[in-house]
Amino acid sequence: MTFISLSYLFVFLPIVLGLYYVFRKNLGANLVILVASYIFYGSSGLWFLIPLVFTSLLDFCMALALSKTDRARYRKLLLIISLSANLGLLGFFKYAPWIILNLNSVFAAAGTHVVLPVLAVTLPPGISFYTFQTMSYTIEVYRREMQASRRLIDYMAFVTFWPHLVAGPIMRARNLLHQLETVRPIISAEDARYAILLIAWGIFKKSVLADNFGNIVDSVDRMAISNALPAGSGLIFAYAFAGQIYCDFSAYTDIARGSAKLINIDLMRNFHTPYFAVSPGDFWRRWHISLSTWLRDYLYIPLGGNRFGRWREIRNLMITMVLGGLWHGAGFLFVAWGFWHGLLLVIYRIAPIDRGLTRLFGPVGKWISIILTFHLVCFGWILFRSSSNTVGPILWSIAAMFTGGEVPSFFAVYDVIVRGLLVLGTITLLTDLVGYWKRVEFEDLFQKLHPSLWVALMALCYFGVMLFGKRESAQFIYFQF
Repeated sequence: MTFISLSYLFVFLPIVLGLYYVFRKNLGANLVILVASYIFYGSSGLWFLIPLVFTSLLDFCMALALSKTDRARYRKLLLIISLSANLGLLGFFKYAPWIILNLNSVFAAAGTHVVLPVLAVTLPPGISFYTFQTMSYTIEVYRREMQASRRLIDYMAFVTFWPHLVAGPIMRARNLLHQLETVRPIISAEDARYAILLIAWGIFKKSVLADNFGNIVDSVDRMAISNALPAGSGLIFAYAFAGQIYCDFSAYTDIARGSAKLINIDLMRNFHTPYFAVSPGDFWRRWHISLSTWLRDYLYIPLGGNRFGRWREIRNLMITMVLGGLWHGAGFLFVAWGFWHGLLLVIYRIAPIDRGLTRLFGPVGKWISIILTFHLVCFGWILFRSSSNTVGPILWSIAAMFTGGEVPSFFAVYDVIVRGLLVLGTITLLTDLVGYWKRVEFEDLFQKLHPSLWVALMALCYFGVMLFGKRESAQFIYFQF
């Protein structure tokens, strides 16, 4: 079951909403959320529930134990047990097969006959997301930034809350758990319209924009694998994937926020016009905000942040971004992507290029900074996305940004692809441009719409999906993380 399936939209969601509002004023409301979340998540495979339940129960117990003692050494031991178990589980499912494969390659290159057995494990969907979420809860209880939850049902509902379970946003317990522990009023008509339009807009972005961007990416990727890239194709690849991953991930967030809002629960905004960032640091304040703030609060700052001199700051930035890249997946290209962004952060920290451009060119310098940052991010997206997870096709894509013969060759041969990219890119750009001017997300403008305009936008989303959406939509990209 996925967000854009008919079973979710017309069976699962209406039934859950109906049961939720029947039991809204007692503990049964969170039990409805918990059971619904298990059904939603377990539809991919019942065994996926085992690590999810284990993680939830472990951190609930560890947090309770932390709240009952003031002994510093015992508290630290409880935290170490929690973090070790969570990271160990994540490492086993996500990184152990990759590590074993690489060790076997090293052994073979060294001429030894050692062959480690490769683990045939399936990665549970969203394990990186819910692991980080439960870890942040235990850490905050350890730091005494919040009280441990006393009600298991409330806590389990917080961890498994279906709208954000598989691909975020990564919610902090002090924000989401607090909402679940209180009785929420019935949603107003205006909020209901906002939530439904958020879901419709998310489906439009996924089916019409992200999946069609993906068609362009796949077309260029097939040429990359065959080493037959004409000039200009690397740029098309980078632009198309930049559009695909943004529309795909933000679409999931929109549907998640809309689904949660229908039961009067607010999830955090995970994006804020990221491709209008003036620097790499600004990009990470706008892109996947829940992850970037998590890495800042639980990794970068504990490492020392910028408090101990320039070289320690550079080290901390590089460690944070490399591990952030590795969080996305087990592969050297994810490490390279994290290293690239760490390098950009370091360069801009030492020499703030955006400020220099603004001083040189005034207001025009700001737009030069935006264009420069966008292309630096696009270069990183080439590293991020590889169907074969090998370096060869990616290097071809990078080379095709600058070489490959006459520049017009790609545009002449693949005119349809370029036209499609321009149309999709224009729609994405215009919606973000409106949000950028208004200093909000474009989706936030849905909150105060006149009912007639709401109907018009709903109709636009419906007919857009019917006419231009893919009949069998691709899986959300961040499901694999």
